[in-house]
Amino acid sequence: MKLIVGNKPLNFPDILILGAAKCGTTSLAFFLKQHPDVYMPRKEPGFFAYHNRPVLEFPSGIRDRQITDLGAYSSMYEGVKPGQKICDSSVAQFTNAEHTVRNVKQYYGESVSGLKTVLILRHPVDRAYSHYLMFVKNGLETLSFEEAIRPENVKRRIGDQLGYDYLGGSLYAERVRLFKHSFPQLKIYTTEDLKKPQEILKDFLDFCGLNDKVSINTAAKLNPSGLPKKKGLIRILHSRSKFKEILKRLLPDKLQYRLTAVKSDLLRRSIVKAEIDPILRQELTDKYFKTDILELQKIVGRNFSNWLTQNKHKYDIPIKSQ
Repeated sequence: MKLIVGNKPLNFPDILILGAAKCGTTSLAFFLKQHPDVYMPRKEPGFFAYHNRPVLEFPSGIRDRQITDLGAYSSMYEGVKPGQKICDSSVAQFTNAEHTVRNVKQYYGESVSGLKTVLILRHPVDRAYSHYLMFVKNGLETLSFEEAIRPENVKRRIGDQLGYDYLGGSLYAERVRLFKHSFPQLKIYTTEDLKKPQEILKDFLDFCGLNDKVSINTAAKLNPSGLPKKKGLIRILHSRSKFKEILKRLLPDKLQYRLTAVKSDLLRRSIVKAEIDPILRQELTDKYFKTDILELQKIVGRNFSNWLTQNKHKYDIPIKSQ
């Protein structure tokens, strides 16, 4: 949508996809990016999370990838075509909820009533452990999960990556309360909902005012987490370079989608699926998240009692440490 900033019309998102890391935002963004009426040049710009903040407040591990300048952010969307909706999907904007809301309000003003916002949530312990496994896979984590969540280790490392606060990243209630209070058009899904991608996709497209009679690949399993078995291949697939960025801009969208699906399949084959020990899972749920889950139920008006008790699904590889 066009917003007037300093007497100048600038392009801003019509849709914000929010959610903590490892909740499914990558999959939802991948679905949406395939839609011909959606313009999303990149994922994770993080503008509303870090705009108007000192650089030292940015975690060093992501500092060079955040777009914080207003002109640079708006310029991202110069290629939008008439009739297309702009989408921004950035997990940092969920983690930094207060800054996100403040910056959105600053630029949208009353136009925030037309902004479609979508949250994705996941069982808090499963999200935390999946985030841990992602860091292990990417070579960012060497501690066991139990050691990694010790307060002294979180405090020591959080300046490098906010993601090192695995448990803190799964506290949802106050963030969701703030978003619900601030954004009139807010939709909330859970990772369990995404297990029925066609149903959720239709509901999501309807909510965003988009045509649901389009062909979208919902089969690809994106951004998988697990224990690495082919570290060299994972390193290559996750490496960043200017050449890759240029190539992305030059390739047709359909080819980009195919390559994204191929990359995710290669990553899935390069890891061993793992699940947290069920006893530890329940202990962490009871100790750290029970109060937050109960409060979340009140805020959202949805029953999350299944998050409070041990799920009965089969665990692939019970692991207490790595």
